[in-house]
Amino acid sequence: MVKHLRTSRDFTLKVADQMPAADYAFKLTAPQMTFAEQMIHLSKDLDLFMAPIVGEKPNPGEPSSAAKRDVLAFIRRSFDRAIERVSTLSAEQISTTYKSEEGTMTGLEMLMGMLDHTTHHRASVEMYLRAKGIVPAAYQF
Repeated sequence: MVKHLRTSRDFTLKVADQMPAADYAFKLTAPQMTFAEQMIHLSKDLDLFMAPIVGEKPNPGEPSSAAKRDVLAFIRRSFDRAIERVSTLSAEQISTTYKSEEGTMTGLEMLMGMLDHTTHHRASVEMYLRAKGIVPAAYQF
């Protein structure tokens, strides 16, 4: 899981870096999140998925702003925190069942959900890049 989180962090940062700073407020349609909001959301939710497993209340923090440099720093901090936490999980924590916003799940299911959620939002922002004429970086797993 740590290996996949590291790959996900690096790939997410690569995708986030592809959008020009001037376009971080871009969104495809009015009801959607901006590019920056999508990246912040996926980063904050790493903590939401981890909190039940480590027995803490979610406390994802916020980036200093929605500016590209601040969002990139927030993505890195959020992933690094998740990686650190996952690296210390016990087999018992991974197999225990927890209550979450998504229902009742094992720690393993929560970790799988965390990766899936990240992939979902990263794929969404790839459409934002394409709308700006930018070819997204090749997928990494």
